[in-house]
Amino acid sequence: MSYKISKRFKRLLFSILLISSISFASYLLGWSSLLTVEEVEIKGTESTSVILNELKSKDVEPVVGQKLARVEIRSVKRVLSDLDWIASAQASRNWLSKKIEIQVVERVAVAKALTESNSMVNFDSDGSIFNPTSNKQLKGQELLPLVSTAGDSRKDLVDVALLLKQIPAELSYLVSDLDQISVTKAGYILMSTRINSQAVRINWGSIDQIDQKFSVLQALLKLPENKGIKQVDLSEPKAPIVK
Repeated sequence: MSYKISKRFKRLLFSILLISSISFASYLLGWSSLLTVEEVEIKGTESTSVILNELKSKDVEPVVGQKLARVEIRSVKRVLSDLDWIASAQASRNWLSKKIEIQVVERVAVAKALTESNSMVNFDSDGSIFNPTSNKQLKGQELLPLVSTAGDSRKDLVDVALLLKQIPAELSYLVSDLDQISVTKAGYILMSTRINSQAVRINWGSIDQIDQKFSVLQALLKLPENKGIKQVDLSEPKAPIVK
């Protein structure tokens, strides 16, 4: 009988200690001033105020003095990842240093265009369209090549974005040395760029069969007689025209 009582007492004592430990941990994490945010660090951009204002507008801004456990790390990451001018975002919480660290990667523009509403948008090398927002992005606008359209600007911009996104690594220099892109009323994409430091104009035609057009261009550039190439018409990939 005494053995059973002793066993029950041990179980009861263990349960009390477990509940007390959980309660203490909950208090320590959620209410105690011992674990509060001492620093918020943002890396990857100089426009920290833009980041913080965006987080504040969504009620997820981490602030010094806030309980560490109450910082919504996932929400911080989600809000920043939804910003079109940011390529990627990470957020973490360090219990030892009591620091919230936010790491962002800004999109890097390779071209710009005016929309139907006369607002400026940018393209990155992945073909993503975004609004230049950070100080770094805004400072580089004058140096970016312009994408101009003569027809349905929305569809044209999407087609240009697809072109930039799908250009293979072997032809990435076409984007690096880009001078200008224009889209005709017929939807033909005309690219002014450089190949081996020489100005070249490429008529890609429509976005259709673009992978085949990439392959045709690569094959043409391997031919010795095309070393001085200045114009290429790939609108009909089975019958390209080289000048």
